[in-house]
Formats: sequence, C-alpha cells, structure tokens
Amino acid sequence: RQSSVAHKAIFVPGGGSVDRSDLWNGAETSEKRKDARTGREWVLALPHELTSDQRAELADSFARELVERYGVAVDVAVHLPGEEGDDRNHHAHVMTTTRTIERGADGTLTFGDKSTIELSDKKRASMGLGKAADEVTEVRQLWATLANVALERAGQEARIDHRTNEVQGLDRVPERHMGANVVALERKGHETPTGNHNRRIRAENAQRAEVIDFARAKLEQVVKVMRDGFEKVAQAFDRITPPVQKKAEKAANKWAAFAKGLKAGAAKNAEAERKRLAEERQRAEAAEKERAEQKARDAKAYQEMLQARAQRRGRKR
Repeated sequence: RQSSVAHKAIFVPGGGSVDRSDLWNGAETSEKRKDARTGREWVLALPHELTSDQRAELADSFARELVERYGVAVDVAVHLPGEEGDDRNHHAHVMTTTRTIERGADGTLTFGDKSTIELSDKKRASMGLGKAADEVTEVRQLWATLANVALERAGQEARIDHRTNEVQGLDRVPERHMGANVVALERKGHETPTGNHNRRIRAENAQRAEVIDFARAKLEQVVKVMRDGFEKVAQAFDRITPPVQKKAEKAANKWAAFAKGLKAGAAKNAEAERKRLAEERQRAEAAEKERAEQKARDAKAYQEMLQARAQRRGRKR
C-alpha cells in the first residue's frame, strides 16, 4: 500500500497558519491560463539515521528556507516507508506555489508574480540572474547542506552529496527508481524490467569496483616500493653524510687558511711597495732641491764674476 503521512505543515511569508485547501484553491484562481503550473514539487530522501522528529524538523527547515528565498508558500508532507518497500525509504514531498504570496492586513493571502525560479532564462538574464537550471542546483545544494548539518547534530557520520556521480568522479551508473508496486512484485519472486535493469547495473558497477580496487591495490604497491626505496636512499645519505661533511669542512678550513695567508701576504707586499714609493719620492724631492740650490749657487758665482770683471776694467782706466 501507499506510505502513510507522518507529518504535515504549511509555511507562508510572514508566518501564521493557512488552510491547505484555501491555499491551493487560491493558487488555481490566480492563474489565467488553464494549463498554467500552480506548484513545484521537491521530493526529499530523508536520512533514515535520524529520528522521526529530526526528519520532520529537517523537512520544515528546508521549507522555511524556500519561503525566505522565493517568497512563496510551501506545503510539506513527510511520509513513512511503505510496508512493501524499503523500510529506510523515509521521504518528504515539498510543494511550493509558483507565485509569490503576501498576507494582507485582514489576514487574506494575495498571490503576486511568478517567483524567480519559475521565470524563463531570458527573463532571468534581463534581471541579472543566472539560468534556472543553476538555481535548481543551488536548491539541491541547500538541501544537502541542511541534511548534513542535521546528521552532524545527531552525531551521525553519514553524509549526503547533491552532485551527480559524474560530477563526484564516481565511475558508477545510477540505478532506476523502483516504486512500491515494483518492489512488491520483486519480493514475491516476479522479475520486472526495472528490477532486471538494476541487477545488470549492479553487476556492472561491481565489476567496475573490482577493477578499480585492483588498480588501487597495484598503485598502492608501487607507491610502497617507491617509499621504501626513498627511505633506503635517505638512510644511505644519513650514513655517508657525516664523513663527507667532515671532509668538506676540512677542505673548507684549508682553503680558508690559504686565503687568509694570501690576504696577509698581499697586505705585506702592499706595505713594502708603499714604503718603496715613499722613499723614491723623498729621493726625487731631495735631488730636485739639490738641483735648485746648485742653480742658485751657479747664478750667484756668475754675478760675482761679472762684478769682478767690471772692477778690473775700471782700475785700468
């Protein structure tokens, strides 16, 4: 039989309660086209690791986020697993109005424009918004975040991922959903097309898993061999490093002493060269002084000779 409802709730902008029939009758009346869509449904797989109260609160928290984000009304119904199906199949049907809603001063609900997630990509682009498909992905991510927070608070290690197998990098083909009727037939021993398809997919996924596990084991073995080799090289370096380092230090000290001797010898030679140049300069200066004094003496002797010659001429007259 169909799974029973364990929890129901309706959330509208501004809070307060509203009759379920009034809500959806108003949604129908607000549409001008007969084929217009009045609601969008989100089907949530609720973690079986949570308690009934925790699952209900998780579904309600998702509904409140949708109300806050889009300004729509949200109708929540949490279902228990069916008697003929998987006893872990806790799920919720979350139905949102496609139009925004406001509550008037008299308490009545007024339906406005279509919410942004219902708009065409062209209209969304004119409003500076991305594609509607990207918006749906963001809502799925929101649900995964809320569910994982609830699991963490409950002390559970399980986590959910809103991404597809391809995006997650999982080499696994997804199975088809099996409804309650199909599950009931399969449990009674009757093969169904969906059941046969899923059994084939499970076999292929198992084969893929074996290949991946074998490849991973071989890779781990190669990595271990490489790691062991690196450790042996490191140990060898540890053994040869001390004597090599000591020898290098000895050679470095030797060259340092040699360089120090060269520096000292160069300084000594430079000092001797400086003294030699100073002495040569002193000798040159003394020679220059001697030449100047000799020139002065020669000039004086020449003047004295001229004076004596003049005196002799004067006496002869």
